[in-house]
Amino acid sequence: MKVVKISLLVLAGFVALATAAVYSGIFNFAADDPHWGMTQRLIELARERSIATHAADISVPGNLADEKLIASGAGEFSEMCTDCHLAPGMKDTEMRTGLYPKPPNLSEHGAHPTPEQQFWIIKHGLKMTGMPAWGLTHDDERIWSMVAFLQKLPGLSPAAYHELIEAGEGGHHHEGMDPEERDETGSEEADDHAHHHEHAAVGDEHGSRESNLPLAAKAAAARVDDFQKLLASGDTNGAATLLEPAVLIYESGEVERSRAEYASHHLKADAAFLKGADVRVLSRDGNAIGDVGWIATETEIKTKGSKPLELITTETMVLSRGPQGWHVAHIHWSSRPRTE
Repeated sequence: MKVVKISLLVLAGFVALATAAVYSGIFNFAADDPHWGMTQRLIELARERSIATHAADISVPGNLADEKLIASGAGEFSEMCTDCHLAPGMKDTEMRTGLYPKPPNLSEHGAHPTPEQQFWIIKHGLKMTGMPAWGLTHDDERIWSMVAFLQKLPGLSPAAYHELIEAGEGGHHHEGMDPEERDETGSEEADDHAHHHEHAAVGDEHGSRESNLPLAAKAAAARVDDFQKLLASGDTNGAATLLEPAVLIYESGEVERSRAEYASHHLKADAAFLKGADVRVLSRDGNAIGDVGWIATETEIKTKGSKPLELITTETMVLSRGPQGWHVAHIHWSSRPRTE
């Protein structure tokens, strides 16, 4: 009985000390203050065992060596993962530098668990690491494509990496929005918001106009076209991935100062406005010097629906080039009614 009382007193004392430590705020949750060595080892062991246990029953598909699947996964990786996990030839990013624990550099050998564990990590994410659960927004096929790419990533040269990115670029974006979501952004909404959304999707009609661009600007112009085609097809998620997080957008006298702000305001309405519109490119200019480019496009656009419009639109995009290719850093849209 005496031993039991002593044990209960020790346990009560431990609980009291733990409670006091929690409420005092003495434990430092700052990301720039590392765990004690023993704490870190315990967390790492718990994480590794959890991943191994939960991934044990996952069946790995037999097509991970398929080149198209690998290329598709490369496109996913370049847009979703490089800020944290880097890419061949890529230096530390500001985000990765500030994360604790620091994400592994997946372009290095020895940084990879098994394919089934990779799938589980990508799909479900990891608590207290900054790793999101991509399964909430991506289906299993897209996640397996990333796993397929990760099998090939270690040891890739920067040039080989970029070749894969080009081969898979944009392939996953054309799935578009859910049909019900498309219905919610139909022609009536487009007509109602037409005066706010002045730009036009660039179609395949430029022809010889593209030949007037300097060679250095052609890749930037292609990225502009990718953005506009995705927007016109209703793939708002895909279009958003081609924008820099801090993109600055001027439209109809309004300003949106980030990708997140644009996505929560005008993005869907812009896509709805362009749905089914007839577009003809009138002129295009641009250039690129180093990692900065600009593309200016004048377009005729004719909308349909209960309030048809004929507009002349002007669009200027400034782009920046990083390891994952060109992304849009600034957009200026304006338009006027076609009078002639």
